[in-house]
Amino acid sequence: MIDEASMVDLELMAAVLAALPGAARLVLLGDRDQLASVEAGAAFGELCRRAGDGHYRPATCDWLRAATGEEIEPTLIDEQGSALDQAVVMLRHSHRFAAASGIGRLAAAVNSGDPQLLADLWRQPPLGLRFCQLPGDDERAFGELVIDGGQAPASGRGAAGSGYRRYLQLMRERQPACTAGAAAFASWAQAVLAAHGEFQVLCALRLGPWGVAGLNQRIADALQAAGLIRATHGWYPGRPVLVTRNDYSLGLMNGDIGIALESPAAAGESILRVAFAVAGGSDAIRWVLPSRLRAVETAYALTVHKAQGSEFAHAALLLPDAPGPVLTRELLYTGITRGRSLLTVATPAGVGLLQEAVQRRVLRASGLLE
Repeated sequence: MIDEASMVDLELMAAVLAALPGAARLVLLGDRDQLASVEAGAAFGELCRRAGDGHYRPATCDWLRAATGEEIEPTLIDEQGSALDQAVVMLRHSHRFAAASGIGRLAAAVNSGDPQLLADLWRQPPLGLRFCQLPGDDERAFGELVIDGGQAPASGRGAAGSGYRRYLQLMRERQPACTAGAAAFASWAQAVLAAHGEFQVLCALRLGPWGVAGLNQRIADALQAAGLIRATHGWYPGRPVLVTRNDYSLGLMNGDIGIALESPAAAGESILRVAFAVAGGSDAIRWVLPSRLRAVETAYALTVHKAQGSEFAHAALLLPDAPGPVLTRELLYTGITRGRSLLTVATPAGVGLLQEAVQRRVLRASGLLE
């Protein structure tokens, strides 16, 4: 089975099929409305082009009834359905968020391309959805968003909101003593990584003030001004990093996120290492010296492309002040659906930017159905 199959480009899909024996069964799982692969082709989207309408032959419906006891809706039955149609199924219930939730309604509005629906949601956002017309020079509002998730902490208590304050306070307040054992440090690192993963700033661009580089620096400056980190460049406790290239010698894959933490060294001293959660549901932590990491970048902000396949309790999608070719319906949909419980969409341009972006679609042809 291949998960997140929309990210598989045409060349890689061909290589997978060539490597499989003729009798093998291949299951592709993904979201056809998300961004296609960075490289050429949109294989998964093209294979699933007719998924919404079913086109199941009566014989397929009979087999499904015998195997599962479920009846296929009459509107999804088509005696002329193709062989491919019989092998495609559309999952219609999201377990990340309900279709009637704020995130679900915004995702549907974006997919429909309806500018009036977007305007209505912007004007009266439902629960779980927040919009912010964020001026580019409003550092106070920007700081509130990235530090506390858009809500100032309770006065006098230093309460952590849903922004980056939470994981940084947890890092500082629960750090074990240098004499504590490895298990205590692993448990602490797990808690810090989990807290960090609850909130994520996403963006559409790589360059410019609203790109990933500019936003990462701006966020670091805001966190330092709030006393939450002690540096904004180089390696320092609390710096989150994204692995950008597979490193098999370290057991790290493209897309892994780690956080620089102080861990025990010899003679009761501490040393800065980067903590990564070990894949596979284990509670183990992989500690890596910064000097061994050759392909990482700061990860306060991630591009929507890099975040594809991930989810966060609160996703904050920061969009630029002007439309551009990168801002497409697929990019908006992918960014919006990274949120699980709460989504904040912030842009200096207001709802007009969203209305224009949903009219711009990524058009690719893989030639699979010809």
